[in-house]
Amino acid sequence: MRAKSINVLLLGWTVCLAGAAAGCGDVVRQDRSPVSLVIESLTGASGASGKVGTFTGTLQSDVLTIVDDSPTIFSDSGQVTMRFVMKDILTTPSAVNAVTINRYRVTFRRSDGRNTPGVDVPFPFDSAVTFTIAPGGAVTQGFELIRHVAKMEAPLAALQSSPVIISTVADITFFGHDLAGNELSASGSLGIQFGNFADPN
Repeated sequence: MRAKSINVLLLGWTVCLAGAAAGCGDVVRQDRSPVSLVIESLTGASGASGKVGTFTGTLQSDVLTIVDDSPTIFSDSGQVTMRFVMKDILTTPSAVNAVTINRYRVTFRRSDGRNTPGVDVPFPFDSAVTFTIAPGGAVTQGFELIRHVAKMEAPLAALQSSPVIISTVADITFFGHDLAGNELSASGSLGIQFGNFADPN
């Protein structure tokens, strides 16, 4: 009976250890990569004129634009410049170290701590974007930062007929992998003010 109890305990510990290893698998896999992603620049541009505006460090996102007397909603664009660096500075990067970014996630927060999605800030979202960073270079890539649908949902929809401005910070994380299959990510933040701003001329 004692030997049986010991076997049961050993089996239990094995299962627990296996579960713990599975839980940290993503972290271990990301740590395997010999490179680290670096965001050199993260900016946003209003789409209120119907075309991409000037990219700046703080975005004024217009929730409603009047075009030919018709209320119109435009999405806003983001732009990121990324490169990678070797973790071992004495190592020369090779083609296998190239990094492909294939998706990103945007979440919103406020400095006053009121961060409930759909009440205080827009809902977070995931989307796809694909570009490759070659060794020794940097890539500048555009992506959708504020979606049309966000301006049609709470809390932004109420701003269409209100002078209130909602100030937020958008936290944007980019995900990808190197050519060896190691997963990588990098995050940056951008200030965004939502409101019914004056329409462009």
